[in-house]
Amino acid sequence: MKTIACLVLASAIVACVMAAITDEQRDAARQLAGKCMEQTGASEDDVNRLRSGDTENADRNTRCFVQCFFQGAGFVDQEGNVQTEELTQKLASEYGQEKAEELVARCRNNAGPDACERSFRLLQCYMDNRATLMF
Repeated sequence: MKTIACLVLASAIVACVMAAITDEQRDAARQLAGKCMEQTGASEDDVNRLRSGDTENADRNTRCFVQCFFQGAGFVDQEGNVQTEELTQKLASEYGQEKAEELVARCRNNAGPDACERSFRLLQCYMDNRATLMF
Protein backbone atom coordinates (compact mmCIF):
# COMPACT_ATOMS: atom_id res chain seq x y z
CA MET A 1 0.00 0.00 0.00
CA LYS A 2 2.83 2.38 0.85
CA THR A 3 4.39 1.70 -2.56
CA ILE A 4 1.15 2.59 -4.30
CA ALA A 5 0.92 5.81 -2.30
CA CYS A 6 4.49 6.68 -3.27
CA LEU A 7 3.76 6.10 -6.93
CA VAL A 8 0.64 8.21 -6.83
CA LEU A 9 2.50 11.04 -5.13
CA ALA A 10 5.41 10.80 -7.52
CA SER A 11 3.19 10.89 -10.57
CA ALA A 12 1.48 14.01 -9.25
CA ILE A 13 4.73 15.94 -9.53
CA VAL A 14 4.59 15.94 -13.25
CA ALA A 15 0.85 16.39 -13.52
CA CYS A 16 1.48 20.08 -14.01
CA VAL A 17 3.65 19.32 -17.03
CA MET A 18 1.49 16.52 -18.34
CA ALA A 19 -1.87 18.16 -17.77
CA ALA A 20 -3.90 16.42 -20.47
CA ILE A 21 -2.96 12.75 -20.33
CA THR A 22 -4.82 9.51 -20.87
CA ASP A 23 -5.21 6.79 -18.25
CA GLU A 24 -2.59 4.77 -20.11
CA GLN A 25 -0.14 7.67 -19.97
CA ARG A 26 -0.91 8.19 -16.29
CA ASP A 27 -0.13 4.54 -15.58
CA ALA A 28 3.14 4.83 -17.50
CA ALA A 29 3.99 7.96 -15.50
CA ARG A 30 3.37 6.11 -12.24
CA GLN A 31 5.63 3.28 -13.34
CA LEU A 32 8.34 5.71 -14.39
CA ALA A 33 8.06 7.61 -11.11
CA GLY A 34 8.40 4.39 -9.14
CA LYS A 35 11.48 3.42 -11.13
CA CYS A 36 13.01 6.86 -10.63
CA MET A 37 12.33 6.85 -6.90
CA GLU A 38 14.06 3.50 -6.65
CA GLN A 39 17.03 4.59 -8.79
CA THR A 40 17.62 7.91 -7.07
CA GLY A 41 16.63 7.19 -3.49
CA ALA A 42 14.09 10.02 -3.43
CA SER A 43 11.69 9.43 -0.56
CA GLU A 44 7.94 9.73 -0.36
CA ASP A 45 8.43 12.90 1.69
CA ASP A 46 10.73 14.37 -0.98
CA VAL A 47 8.17 13.70 -3.69
CA ASN A 48 5.33 15.00 -1.55
CA ARG A 49 7.18 18.29 -1.00
CA LEU A 50 7.69 18.68 -4.74
CA ARG A 51 4.04 17.88 -5.32
CA SER A 52 3.05 20.69 -2.99
CA GLY A 53 5.31 23.11 -4.87
CA ASP A 54 8.13 23.18 -2.32
CA THR A 55 11.40 23.17 -4.24
CA GLU A 56 13.34 25.16 -1.63
CA ASN A 57 14.88 22.27 0.28
CA ALA A 58 15.21 19.66 -2.44
CA ASP A 59 18.22 17.45 -1.88
CA ARG A 60 20.38 15.73 -4.48
CA ASN A 61 18.15 12.63 -4.59
CA THR A 62 15.09 14.77 -5.28
CA ARG A 63 16.84 16.73 -8.02
CA CYS A 64 17.99 13.51 -9.66
CA PHE A 65 14.47 12.09 -9.36
CA VAL A 66 13.26 15.02 -11.48
CA GLN A 67 16.05 14.35 -14.02
CA CYS A 68 15.16 10.66 -14.22
CA PHE A 69 11.47 11.36 -14.64
CA PHE A 70 11.88 14.19 -17.14
CA GLN A 71 14.33 12.14 -19.20
CA GLY A 72 11.99 9.15 -19.18
CA ALA A 73 9.11 11.39 -20.26
CA GLY A 74 11.21 12.85 -23.08
CA PHE A 75 11.28 16.39 -21.68
CA VAL A 76 15.08 16.45 -21.31
CA ASP A 77 17.99 14.46 -22.68
CA GLN A 78 20.59 12.53 -20.69
CA GLU A 79 22.45 15.77 -19.98
CA GLY A 80 19.35 17.55 -18.69
CA ASN A 81 18.96 19.73 -21.77
CA VAL A 82 15.37 20.58 -22.69
CA GLN A 83 13.88 18.66 -25.60
CA THR A 84 12.09 21.71 -26.92
CA GLU A 85 9.74 20.06 -29.41
CA GLU A 86 8.57 17.30 -27.07
CA LEU A 87 7.94 19.63 -24.15
CA THR A 88 6.19 22.21 -26.33
CA GLN A 89 3.95 19.53 -27.79
CA LYS A 90 2.93 18.26 -24.33
CA LEU A 91 2.17 21.74 -23.04
CA ALA A 92 0.42 22.85 -26.25
CA SER A 93 -2.15 20.06 -25.99
CA GLU A 94 -3.45 21.69 -22.82
CA TYR A 95 -2.56 25.38 -23.10
CA GLY A 96 -2.22 26.11 -26.81
CA GLN A 97 0.82 26.38 -29.03
CA GLU A 98 1.64 30.05 -28.41
CA LYS A 99 1.63 29.85 -24.61
CA ALA A 100 3.55 26.57 -24.69
CA GLU A 101 6.23 28.05 -26.93
CA GLU A 102 6.55 31.11 -24.69
CA LEU A 103 7.01 29.02 -21.56
CA VAL A 104 9.48 26.62 -23.15
CA ALA A 105 11.48 29.57 -24.53
CA ARG A 106 11.56 31.10 -21.05
CA CYS A 107 12.63 27.87 -19.34
CA ARG A 108 14.82 26.05 -21.84
CA ASN A 109 18.06 27.75 -20.79
CA ASN A 110 18.20 25.89 -17.51
CA ALA A 111 21.95 26.18 -16.96
CA GLY A 112 23.42 24.13 -14.17
CA PRO A 113 26.50 22.07 -13.33
CA ASP A 114 24.95 18.69 -14.18
CA ALA A 115 21.88 16.92 -15.56
CA CYS A 116 20.10 16.68 -12.20
CA GLU A 117 20.47 20.38 -11.54
CA ARG A 118 19.46 21.40 -15.08
CA SER A 119 16.31 19.26 -14.94
CA PHE A 120 15.43 20.56 -11.50
CA ARG A 121 15.85 24.15 -12.68
CA LEU A 122 13.47 23.40 -15.54
CA LEU A 123 10.87 22.25 -13.00
CA GLN A 124 11.45 25.37 -10.90
CA CYS A 125 11.09 27.63 -13.93
CA TYR A 126 7.87 25.92 -14.91
CA MET A 127 6.47 26.25 -11.39
CA ASP A 128 7.49 29.90 -11.20
CA ASN A 129 5.85 30.70 -14.54
CA ARG A 130 2.87 28.35 -14.80
CA ALA A 131 0.39 31.11 -13.98
CA THR A 132 1.23 32.69 -17.34
CA LEU A 133 -0.30 29.65 -19.02
CA MET A 134 -3.71 30.39 -17.57
CA PHE A 135 -4.14 33.93 -18.87
